[in-house]
Amino acid sequence: MVNGFQNGSLASRLGIPMIYGIDVVHGNNNVYKATIFPHNVGLGVTRDPELIKKIGAATALEVRATGINYAFAPCIAVCRDPRWGRCFESYSEDPTIVRQMTELIPCLQGDILGLQGDIPASSRKGVPFVGGKEKVVACAKHFVGYGGTTKAINENNTVISPHG
Repeated sequence: MVNGFQNGSLASRLGIPMIYGIDVVHGNNNVYKATIFPHNVGLGVTRDPELIKKIGAATALEVRATGINYAFAPCIAVCRDPRWGRCFESYSEDPTIVRQMTELIPCLQGDILGLQGDIPASSRKGVPFVGGKEKVVACAKHFVGYGGTTKAINENNTVISPHG
């Protein structure tokens, strides 16, 4: 499907490639028989960042198999109010734990939780990189403070003090 859309886009008068992404917070759950992993809230209790990296690599492989090369993952939100409807996407309500679970995200230096692959030492910094046909472009989400929205309302304001 995605390859067909891309081919159609490239065959158009301007030949502009299409950007097509998919939400894969716990695997490529849109595909029959794809591997579904526990949500981040369950993975956070493992306190095992290497496991998260392996899950990211497996997810990237399954996403690329469908022709998609852009993933809306990982989720680095910190759930601050259990009423928020997306707490399951957060590794923890503790920002220290979320940081530990996502330390493998050195955006300009290498892999993003197993999804993108390691940037070769010879690459220029700041240049987008996807490590071959088994990896995807990763998009860390959501905006800073999203897990602490006022009254836990989705897409609401987040009020924080200058001291955090």
